[in-house]
Amino acid sequence: MFKFMFRTITLIMFLLFLIVGLAVWKGGDPFRAIGQRITVAGDVVSKFGDLVDDIRQGGEKINKTYDQLKDTISENDPSPKR
Repeated sequence: MFKFMFRTITLIMFLLFLIVGLAVWKGGDPFRAIGQRITVAGDVVSKFGDLVDDIRQGGEKINKTYDQLKDTISENDPSPKR
């Protein structure tokens, strides 16, 4: 049991040093793709937040927009109707 735990911890430490070493050696190139994906995801979340803010500020338009969203979602919903 201790042998398994020791090997697991050793493997984790080895991978950690390998990742840090690659990041320093390559100047961060392997991690730029991940950073770009996170940036794109942040932009999408920001746009969705702007949409929600527009809906909340709309007042009387909320019901109309809500019905449009509900119709759009129900048309694309693959779950069976009850």
